[in-house]
Amino acid sequence: MSLRVEGLSKRFGAITALDGLELEVRAGEFLALLGGSGSGKSTLLRLVAGFEAPDAGRITIGGRDMAGLPPQRRPCAMMFQSYALFPHMSVAQNIGYGLRRAGMPERVRVEELLALVGLAGYGARRPAQLSGGQQQRVALARALATRPPLLLLDEPLAALDAGLRAQTGAELRRLQRETGTSFVMVTHDQAEALGLADRIALLAHGRLEQIGPPREVYASPATRFVAEFLGAANVLETAQGVFALRPERLRLGSLGRLAATVTQVAFRGDDWSVACVTAAGQTWRATLPGDATPPVPDTQLMLDWDDAAMVRLRA
Repeated sequence: MSLRVEGLSKRFGAITALDGLELEVRAGEFLALLGGSGSGKSTLLRLVAGFEAPDAGRITIGGRDMAGLPPQRRPCAMMFQSYALFPHMSVAQNIGYGLRRAGMPERVRVEELLALVGLAGYGARRPAQLSGGQQQRVALARALATRPPLLLLDEPLAALDAGLRAQTGAELRRLQRETGTSFVMVTHDQAEALGLADRIALLAHGRLEQIGPPREVYASPATRFVAEFLGAANVLETAQGVFALRPERLRLGSLGRLAATVTQVAFRGDDWSVACVTAAGQTWRATLPGDATPPVPDTQLMLDWDDAAMVRLRA
């Protein structure tokens, strides 16, 4: 089910959380909301879910205006970062909670959901008997129980360790495809957003900076914020404008356009991160393949790049 927000604003005292936000989520898509702390990501979810009221603007889900509708009457569900499972209830009771409140058949649907999230046979356990990843899947099953056409997820993987995040993220994507539910996921993790979402929406100071498919947004950032927040970027200010160059597009060698001195080299498993500083004092960063031989700190070299790799940024 589609979601549209138009001119959405929300203030908390002197703090502007959302400032005239315009955003559309297509039916059946997985959209990641990406941004730093205070960008308005979680506030947006709470407004859509009905837990907060906007100061201005309009929210429509499936073309229906949500103004004045309480959370339980909105065609969406929300999964919180803390999972918010009831510790005194079994897994099956947690999953069936929304079904009972809605007066819907429970037993068969709960069994379906347990199988869907890979927890068949776990219905009698309590949340405390589960791992963090299993608790996350129970919370997801509960959110999907009433078949909401729109699911809002607030940092759903934040409490998991790195290995489990990747595994659970893949499960999340699989479930979204199988159910056809529209997912809107808040995250501050760039790799998570790039790897899971159909489109990424980057927010800063309550406004939309850019939205588009992950590869497009990464390769063609529209603003300096997007270039520097999503991945990393070397930003070059010239008389012709401001340009961004991704570190993997920067070449290091004996020939090139700009002289620099290597200041730091760090191995990151799959690649090397190399920092260089020019005579003007500007730091440039390059990324080399993990099997490459990196330069030694204090080495002088030349920086070079293809003109096509430079992306002009919007002022």
